[in-house]
Amino acid sequence: MSINDILLKFKIHKASADDRKSESIRKEYNELLNRLSDIRSNYNFIDNPSSIDALIYEENAALCRLQELYREAREYSITLEAFERNKK
Repeated sequence: MSINDILLKFKIHKASADDRKSESIRKEYNELLNRLSDIRSNYNFIDNPSSIDALIYEENAALCRLQELYREAREYSITLEAFERNKK
């Protein structure tokens, strides 16, 4: 086995690891966007102050995780759709 064969195998392995990381980030990002949409739609149906506080905390947690995933995506040169920070 030549050096070129070894380097080629390493490059293929690295590319597939990057693909898995990219897919993982995209999947979690989309799941969080859907969760954020669900949280925001629940504001219309809740009138209990404690439940509203819980939604606010949950929304902030989802936004923080989205920002972290966005930072990770930049490190791996992955393009993600932007999310709106404001309630719809």
